This record gives sequence, C-alpha cells and structure tokens, in this order.
Amino acid sequence: MLAGTVNEDPNIPEFNQRFSPTFPVGEADKDAAFKYLQLDTTKRLFVPFMVFIDRSGMIRSQYTGTDKIMDESDSDKLLREEALKYLDEATKPAKAKPGSAKR
Repeated sequence: MLAGTVNEDPNIPEFNQRFSPTFPVGEADKDAAFKYLQLDTTKRLFVPFMVFIDRSGMIRSQYTGTDKIMDESDSDKLLREEALKYLDEATKPAKAKPGSAKR
C-alpha cells in the first residue's frame, strides 16, 4: 500500500506526524494521477481516491470519497476483503512460446 497526494503544496511531514501511516506517502502530479485513474475532471470529486491494482498491474477496482463503500460503518472490513481477494489470486504463469516444450 502507498499513498500519494494530488493537492497543491502538500505538507507530507505534517500528515505523517498526524496520522502515522504504516505505508509510504508521497506527492503525485495531479494531471498525471487523474489521467491514470481515468477520473472525469469535469465532475466534483471527493478524496480519498482508492485504487486496487492486481499483481499484473491492472486496476481492478477504484473508489472516491463519494462511493458508498468508503462511508459504510464496516468499510474497513469490506475494503480488507477486497484487498485480500486480489492478494489471494495466484499469479498466472507465462505462456510457453511455441517450440519451447520441456524435454
């Protein structure tokens, strides 16, 4: 897990001191982050933005602060279950190239 802020002039040391996250926190370029997340910049968006990326680098699900899962009383449980679902997926072995059968 990691976190990146997209707001202007973030105070990351203050955030780290206040919340003591157990994961890396850094700064991300807002335009690049919105493009990567395919967020509609014409709509009012609420933080946090949360993205689940599988072992192959594919975004499998994502949420913003207005999504119901982020505001549920059991959101910690629901988000943990989702993370574990992706962590538990076996990585698929690379397909063998034609003519590279084991002997």
